[in-house]
Amino acid sequence: MAKKLNISSMNHLLVVVPHQDDEILIGAGLIYQMLKQKKKVTVAIVTNGDYECTDYSKGRARLRETLEGLEVLGLSQENIVFLGYADTGMPREESFLTALFHTEDWEKVFPSSASTITYGLKEKPDFHYLCFGEHGTYTKNTLVNDLQELVRQLKPDAILTTHPSDLHGDHEALFYFIKSIVDDQRESSESRLLVGMVHSPEGDETWPLRDSLHFTCPKGMEETWDERVVLSLDENFTGGKRDGNLKYEALKKYETALEPNAVDYLMAFMKDEEIFWEL
Repeated sequence: MAKKLNISSMNHLLVVVPHQDDEILIGAGLIYQMLKQKKKVTVAIVTNGDYECTDYSKGRARLRETLEGLEVLGLSQENIVFLGYADTGMPREESFLTALFHTEDWEKVFPSSASTITYGLKEKPDFHYLCFGEHGTYTKNTLVNDLQELVRQLKPDAILTTHPSDLHGDHEALFYFIKSIVDDQRESSESRLLVGMVHSPEGDETWPLRDSLHFTCPKGMEETWDERVVLSLDENFTGGKRDGNLKYEALKKYETALEPNAVDYLMAFMKDEEIFWEL
């Protein structure tokens, strides 16, 4: 039996996701409720979403869309972090974060089509540059150090990231990076670890269900479905309506992701609830 998500004990939520709009799909309602209760939220985007782009134009466009989308929910730019890493594809054999996670050479550079070093916006540089005065190379060592430093600086009491069963290689690998860091810092920091699903094992063609206001169990997740925790959303998110729905209004800002063949899938996340698993 699913449990209700209790956010009363959460004072600082760190949302760490691989790509722009992942934070909206899995946690827009949670972010909004935390902010409404005057709690702190930080959103960190690990990659620049610049898949197959040979310059910085796509990545920077997506970063600006993130600022606009999260502004809809009331999150200020100072609480948004760009780590500035590569986006090289969804399948595990193409995924940037999967390659970094599994490599034994912590100093090997894994380039994208656009870069070999982290980048952000002129008005909002990447996290590594802000911390160390230079851009970080696309290596496992740099990414792990950046994630560790992020958690060390913020000391969140709750972290939301992507599910380990997510079909996207970046989503799966990011979970394991975050879990490792949380485990390593357990003695000095006790953070709740929540995960949300974007690309379920059932596939994007049928999940989330398009004509339902509640999430159904994706095929392949039957054993853990009853372990989910459910957040009932504010009236600004419910009813499946688009006009005035804050998740819809936020998603509209991510124009780069709103390709014709993806719109129905993205809009299927407009439910009366959000679901998570606490690990």
